[in-house]
Amino acid sequence: MSHDHAPPAERRSTAWPDWPELDEQSAQAMVRALRSGRLAVSGGKSVWPSQTVSAARTVARMSGRRHCVLTTSGSTSIVVALHALGIGPGDTVAMTAATWVACATSVLRVGATPVFFDATPESPCGDPATLAERPSAILGIHLFAQHFDVAAARARFPGVPIVEDASHTQFGLTADGSRIGSLGDLSIMSLQASKIITSGEGGAILTDDEDVLHRLESLVMDSRRRAALNSPIATTELEPANLLHGSNQSPPEHSAALLADQLARFAGQAERRARGARTLAAALDGSGWTFVADEAALADGSFYGIVLRIPAGVGTPTEVMAAVQRETGLVISTVYDPITEGPLYRPETIKQFAGLRPPATALPHTGAWFRHTVLVPHAAFLAEDADLRRLAAVLRAMETGDPVTALGSPVAATTVDVVVITRGDRDTLGAALASAVKQDTDADVRITVWVDGDRAPSAVAEVPCEVITLAGQGLLPDDPFARIAALRDLAAARCTADHVAFLDDDNEWEANHLSSLLTLARAGHLAVHSWRTLVGADGLPATVDRFPWLAPSPEAEALLGSLGDADVLDADSPVVRDRAVIDGVPGLTGMVDMGEWLFDREALRLLRFGRPRTPAEVAARVGEDDIVLEQLNRLEFPVGCTSLPTLRYRLGGMSTPEYRAGTE
Repeated sequence: MSHDHAPPAERRSTAWPDWPELDEQSAQAMVRALRSGRLAVSGGKSVWPSQTVSAARTVARMSGRRHCVLTTSGSTSIVVALHALGIGPGDTVAMTAATWVACATSVLRVGATPVFFDATPESPCGDPATLAERPSAILGIHLFAQHFDVAAARARFPGVPIVEDASHTQFGLTADGSRIGSLGDLSIMSLQASKIITSGEGGAILTDDEDVLHRLESLVMDSRRRAALNSPIATTELEPANLLHGSNQSPPEHSAALLADQLARFAGQAERRARGARTLAAALDGSGWTFVADEAALADGSFYGIVLRIPAGVGTPTEVMAAVQRETGLVISTVYDPITEGPLYRPETIKQFAGLRPPATALPHTGAWFRHTVLVPHAAFLAEDADLRRLAAVLRAMETGDPVTALGSPVAATTVDVVVITRGDRDTLGAALASAVKQDTDADVRITVWVDGDRAPSAVAEVPCEVITLAGQGLLPDDPFARIAALRDLAAARCTADHVAFLDDDNEWEANHLSSLLTLARAGHLAVHSWRTLVGADGLPATVDRFPWLAPSPEAEALLGSLGDADVLDADSPVVRDRAVIDGVPGLTGMVDMGEWLFDREALRLLRFGRPRTPAEVAARVGEDDIVLEQLNRLEFPVGCTSLPTLRYRLGGMSTPEYRAGTE
C-alpha cells in the first residue's frame, strides 16, 4: 500500500476504457465460486455446479467445438496439447517468429525444439511453406487481427498435426465463415488478463474427439478425471483416469467464474469493437497510416489489437507511442520483436533447454514488422467515436508535421457525489453545505443530504442539493455509531459519480479540498485523504492537551504524546497530520476522519462502514471511519494523502462530546 504524502505525477484524464470490464456482477460471480466451497478441481465436494465445467462448455460452444478443457495459462495449454499429441524430445514444432516468447517456451517444456519461420510482408502470422524440413507439429498462431492459414499449412505438410493458437482472435470467423478455434487438430487459447476473453490468467484446449478430451483431462488433473458418481467417503470429486501421467494444471473455480462473467459480455463487446474499428479506419482514410488486419476480423470484432504501419518519416514506434500517450492518454505498443532476437528467449540459461536452440535463421520480415508498426489495443475500440477520431487526428498531425499539441487532448468529465448526513438539528449544517458548494474544482459536484428524520432542515433550501429523509422507527439501529454507519452504507450504495466524499454537518472544507484530492485520485489512488484543522465551538483553530477522541484520562494524555513523537498531533498545533498507517503508537494503527476521504466509487463498494463492535471498541469510541480504515489497510488499497489541512474539524461532535460548549 502506498502511503506517500508526496503526490505522484498526475496522469492525464482520458475516456479510454479499462480492461477487463468489471462490475458488481463480476464480483458476484467471484463470491459465488468462493461460497461453493469447492475452490479448485481437487477441492472439497459441493452442491454448487462447477464453474470450471460450465465455463468450459461455453467456451467449446462459442468456438464451434464439442469439448474444452480449461488450464492455468495459455502456455500450459500448448504444453498439454503437445503432450496429448505425443510431441516430445527429438521432435520439432514450427511457428512464426513474430509471436510471443511463451509459445516457444512451451515447446521447450515438452523437450521438443521450436523452429521458426519468418513473417510475410502481408502478415506476421507467416508461412510455414518456407521451412526447409518437415516439422513434427505446427503451432498455427493467429496474431492481432490477422488469421493464420491453417488450410494452407495442412496442404503443405499433410499429416503434420496443427495446434491452432486462437489467443488473439477468440471466437472469430475466417473469410470463408469457419470458426476460429475449430481449425486445428487441437486448438488452444490464452485467457490472460489482456485478452478479449479473460479469466485473469488461464487457458483453454479445444477438441472434437472424446478420447482426446479424456487424455487432456488426465494431463491437467494429476492423472485423474471427474468421477461419474461421488462416493460419500471421497474427499474430492475426482478418481484415477488410468490414462496419461498428468500434473495439476487446472484453474481455480474463481478464475472460471470470472471467465463465465466475461463470456456473457463477449457478443456486445465484439460489436462495439467492430464499430470502433470502422470509426478509426474511416478517420484515417486517405492518410499514410495503414490498417493491417483481415476484413473478417474487423467485421466481427474478434481481435487482440489492430496493427498500424507507420508512414515514412513519422518516427520510430517508441516515438509514436510516446506522442500518442502524451496527447491522448492512450497507451499503445509495439508488436512482438523476433523471438530469437529479443531479450526474453534464453534457453541456453536453463540446463534442460540448453541444447534445444536451433541454428539462427534470417527473419527480415519479422524484424520489419517490429520496426515499422504500432499496435492499438482492443480495449481502445470500446471507446466513444469522438475519442477514436481524436486519436486519428493526432496520428494525422504526426504525419503532416502539424503541431500535435494544438489538437488538445481528451479530459473525461469528473463527477463527485458529496454525502452529508444530518439529523437537521445543528446550526452548523448551513456552513457545511456552503463549503461544499464553494469548492474550487472543475468537477461536477453533486450534493445529497440524508436526513435522519422526517423533515428537511431549512438550511438545505440555500444550496442546490438532493434531500432524502428517513422517517419511521425501527429502520436503523438505535446505537448512534451503528446508526451513522448504516446511513453511510445506504448513501454509498446510491452514489453514481466517479468519486464519493462525505462531509459531516458540523465540519467544513476549505475551497481547495476536492481539487487537491482529485489531483491524487487522477494519479491512480483509489482512496485519498487530506489533513484537518481542529476548531472549537467558536469556529477558531483549537489545540488540545490530550487525545480528544477518548475521555479525559492519563491514557489520553499519553496517547497525545505518542502522536506528537510520530508527528501526527501535538499540543502546540491545531493541525492533525492524519495517516492511514501510523507506526510506533500503541493501540493506534492509523487515523483518518471520514470527512477527509475521497473514494473511487467502484472501490468504495468493496467497503462496509459498519460491523459489530466489541465492548473494548465501544469504550475506545471506534467509529465507522476506523472500520473503513482497517479494511483499506487489510485490502492494501492504493491510498494517497494531500498533506494539506483542508478539513475544518469541529470538536464537540459525537466522538468528542467533552469539547461541547460548557462541558470542558
